[in-house]
Amino acid sequence: MRDLFKNWKIILLLVFLFVSVLSISFNGLKYGIDFSGGTQFQIHLEKPLQSQAEIAQVTSIISHRLDWTGLKDTKVTAWGNEFILAQIAETSPEQVERIELLLKKQGKFEATLNGEVLFTGKDIIHISKDFSKGYGILKQGEGFEWRLPFMLSQEGAHRFTEKTFHQCTISGFEASTGRTYDCEKTYFFIDRPEAVILMPSVLHEKDKDLLLAGNFIENIPLGTEIDELLLNAQTPLILADSNISDSDKNKLAQLSSEYENVIVPSGVYSESFLQDLNSFGFKVSQIEQEKAIPWIWTAVGTKEVISLSEDVTNMNPYIENIADAKTYSELVIRGFGSDEKDALTKLGNLAIILESGSLPIGVESIGKETISPNLGEEFLSIVIWIGVLALLVVLIVLFIRYREPRLIIPIGFTVFSEVIIILGFASFIKWNLDLASLAGIIAAVGTGVDHQIIISDELLRKEADYETSFVSRVRRAFFIIFAAAATSLVTMFPIIFFGFGLGKLVGFAITTIVGVLVGVFITRPAFGEIVKYLLSKN
Repeated sequence: MRDLFKNWKIILLLVFLFVSVLSISFNGLKYGIDFSGGTQFQIHLEKPLQSQAEIAQVTSIISHRLDWTGLKDTKVTAWGNEFILAQIAETSPEQVERIELLLKKQGKFEATLNGEVLFTGKDIIHISKDFSKGYGILKQGEGFEWRLPFMLSQEGAHRFTEKTFHQCTISGFEASTGRTYDCEKTYFFIDRPEAVILMPSVLHEKDKDLLLAGNFIENIPLGTEIDELLLNAQTPLILADSNISDSDKNKLAQLSSEYENVIVPSGVYSESFLQDLNSFGFKVSQIEQEKAIPWIWTAVGTKEVISLSEDVTNMNPYIENIADAKTYSELVIRGFGSDEKDALTKLGNLAIILESGSLPIGVESIGKETISPNLGEEFLSIVIWIGVLALLVVLIVLFIRYREPRLIIPIGFTVFSEVIIILGFASFIKWNLDLASLAGIIAAVGTGVDHQIIISDELLRKEADYETSFVSRVRRAFFIIFAAAATSLVTMFPIIFFGFGLGKLVGFAITTIVGVLVGVFITRPAFGEIVKYLLSKN
């Protein structure tokens, strides 16, 4: 028995079991809407969707934003052509607020320079999550810097190179570094509004000072000018206090033919003032003022400002003709967070928005409500007991088949180990277990029992040389097992890679793959060693 516990395959199984039990103990298990309830979001779009293709596009994007893996138990459906209902197994107020902010975004990403668009979210063809390319967070002074590498399409990269060419000037010389450069700034926006900005002059002066002072955590660089921000946002500004002057009325009348919306700071203007704006045909949107953050920064949807570098602008090394300029398709968006959690949240949210793409229509409003579980904990307990009963029935059938008690305990232990390791993996990645996930676990365990029967049949064959025959039998068994596992993986992987929007089916596929990999590389080899050891003791 001591020799058995020295076997590396047995040790590997025990290590994974120990780690899984620890993960379940400390992290617990999260369940889907059917078992623990969740939150439903009622998303009201700004305009009705015009076709089934648009409806499918919107539901797919929202599904991707909520959960691309299919492991969080989400459901997104269209209700008519103006409302989207989205359900997710999440009730934590902090997480619900984060999801709501994510869903409110149309996700229209734009990068501008001197009022011209460099590239948009449609030009981004790949978001890299490779740490070797800079993805992740890094401690910077009192905060944390986050970095998101991405790749532009060929057309987007050429446009970026053309518009940034020589957008730096030589500002001086240093003995240690050589030339120093003063480069133009690029402005990044999410949901840059096509609207008129209207604000009082007092707030305008305040925002001007706040922008010049900068804000490290909000990605506002020192010396940011309000006029340059508005130029890049391409939004007209009107300064108005308690009354609208005649000249401003003329401006509004002219702008009303081009813009449908006007944005004002919340709680600043009177109701009669807002009604005057409505009389011009504008739809008024009020945006809250946040402490220490320039209101205009939030109003125009600014994400951050990043200065160009001399290498990107083909200044160092110096390229004289634009035809010879080096094209940069791989770029990095940087930002900051007040702490590690804040930085990870900002990085994750931006990655989700860029990966899912922008909605064809903006979001008017979002309502939310808590939904009760349909099945509840009692049903979950019943499922567990049914699973235990099914395992007992299988073990009884196997005992009748083999008449070999020494096989029954290892089979039961192996099945138990597979379930614990899968659940440990689920708790580690905070996987919401729903009916589809349980079905995947059952499918994986059922496959495991089949494989153990194959191993048992091979080892119980009567052959002369036990040492040689045991090895050859196990090899034959594992040849069959690997072939069957490969078939399962080949079947399930396309669902993951091409099954966006399939939700629970993707979760089922991932569950099955995890179960198959756990079985093939951890529990089946250990089972083979245990059975080989027990049968060799005849």
